[in-house]
Amino acid sequence: MSRHRSPSGRRAHHGFPLPALAAGTGTGGAHRATSLPGTPVTRIVAVVVAGGAVAATAQAVHVGALDVPGLTAMMSSDAAPTAPAAAGGVAGAPVTDVAALADPAAPAPTADVLQLVAARGADLVATTQQQLDAAQQAQQRAVQQAQEQAQRAAAAAQAEAAAKAAEATRAVQIVTGRVSSGFGARGGAMHAGLDIAAPIGTPIRVPLDGVVISSGPASGFGLWVRVRHDDGTITVYGHINRSLVSVGQHVSAGQQIAEVGNRGQSTGPHLHIEVVTPGGQKINPKPWLDSHGFRYT
Repeated sequence: MSRHRSPSGRRAHHGFPLPALAAGTGTGGAHRATSLPGTPVTRIVAVVVAGGAVAATAQAVHVGALDVPGLTAMMSSDAAPTAPAAAGGVAGAPVTDVAALADPAAPAPTADVLQLVAARGADLVATTQQQLDAAQQAQQRAVQQAQEQAQRAAAAAQAEAAAKAAEATRAVQIVTGRVSSGFGARGGAMHAGLDIAAPIGTPIRVPLDGVVISSGPASGFGLWVRVRHDDGTITVYGHINRSLVSVGQHVSAGQQIAEVGNRGQSTGPHLHIEVVTPGGQKINPKPWLDSHGFRYT
């Protein structure tokens, strides 16, 4: 087994390489920081490995396996040293135990050498920590931006849906005709609805989504349809000629539910509309219809 000797006769260094800890000294003694690619986990592993390299190098210097000239030459080289060949083996395996190469006759390292080794390791750890901090901050910003974008998209979709619903509501033409009688006292009795005169067979459309709760004969109205809407409000359509829906049926805003007629206590073809609040109170249909943008003339 052959080994190379240094000019002073001491054993050549075969210890752990330091390119990751210290670059070769250039003009002005500038340091070169080693960039660690990969994920934060990869970088943490690299820091641990680098820390082990620092410890191993310090051990080698202390026990004499690595002398001052050897350390300086290794810091200036990018080549990783390899172990000498064993008897009958092949040279080139990386050295992992620098303490095994110790030479008891080697001189103790100087304070400058130990300080240089420590400084190189500290620089690497600090640089790696800065890279980890920057990566974490960038990830947090990306997550925050994604959340803000999702919130803006959801708000925009909600606004668009509300606008479409409002437009659909305003577009509903319940019936086409003229107002022939309003809400209030009439002939000594309370007229609790709004009458819209129109030809027999004129379509009657429901203004809002809801469920049919009455469809068929009704005292005074001849035939009627009643619909309970999602908020509990009930709309009534009386004196109809024909109903097109059945009890329990779900209806959508703008859907035709009946035709104008002249049945029951009626003096001419018209639609009698009533609006009943969720609390059961009959109110003037006209302000309610107008406030929602429904059309009836």
